[in-house]
Amino acid sequence: MATTPIPRSQSRLDLILVETEDKVALNGLQWEPQKASDSLVVMVPGGTTGAALFPAHDYSPLANALTDNGYAFLLCNMRASYNNPYAEYSDAVKDIAAFIAYAKSKGYARIAVLGISLGGPRMAQYVAERSDPAVKAVGFIASIPSPYLEFQVRSSEADKRRLEDTLRHARELVAEGKMQEPVGFDNWFPGGVSVMGTAKSLISFFGAPSDPGTPSSIKYGPKIKVPALVIHGDKDELALPPNAQEIYDSLTASPRRDLIWVKGASHYLTPGPLAESYARLTVDWLVGNFPASPRR
Repeated sequence: MATTPIPRSQSRLDLILVETEDKVALNGLQWEPQKASDSLVVMVPGGTTGAALFPAHDYSPLANALTDNGYAFLLCNMRASYNNPYAEYSDAVKDIAAFIAYAKSKGYARIAVLGISLGGPRMAQYVAERSDPAVKAVGFIASIPSPYLEFQVRSSEADKRRLEDTLRHARELVAEGKMQEPVGFDNWFPGGVSVMGTAKSLISFFGAPSDPGTPSSIKYGPKIKVPALVIHGDKDELALPPNAQEIYDSLTASPRRDLIWVKGASHYLTPGPLAESYARLTVDWLVGNFPASPRR
């Protein structure tokens, strides 16, 4: 894929510290444009850890393109990255709320929230539950309805049964009061990467829609009432393309929804042309649906 490299931005990058409503301290990275703006874009990370920095994702082209167009950019870190085996998925709403409260305290009155991979369900739940009028647009980047639902799309019948057996075992442990017992699942991700957590934590992230508190973009999609972008690689090997279509179809209350395909892109913002393509397409959509404005 031939693209023109995005030039290096003249923005300022800061390491920030926020505190959640339940007194958890979190770090994030914030890029600010040269000229003060009232418009900020928040990125909610994916993965069960919710780590802001992930080696397979290059956020630099997106940060540069955003700040060159007058937006600030805030990359969040979820508390799950600090204590992942014991983490609970639903805490992400409080984490996102802390970063958005921080942004408002710094004068950013207009906010767009993006979620990448599992960050999509995290973002959708926050937007639906908190109904914050400062949030003017949302974006799902290489996203999934939930880990459980995307696994159903790409897995064999044998692996689906294996997952059901693992979840049944985890539910039994929780019912017996053994919620801190470790439970693992082999070969969740392509390439043989496995997952492990406590029984309670594993259900929290990987449970079925019938399990309380589990992720679900499509559950909260109909409650999103701002312009929404779904941008997805047509070669995504983890969140296969039907995931993007399902998310798009759920956004029934959005005044504008767009499904954009990134040709040749996998699940990751791979450094180089693919990360730059994701950046250009995302920022072009934001400029059209959430234009940045100078601070008054």
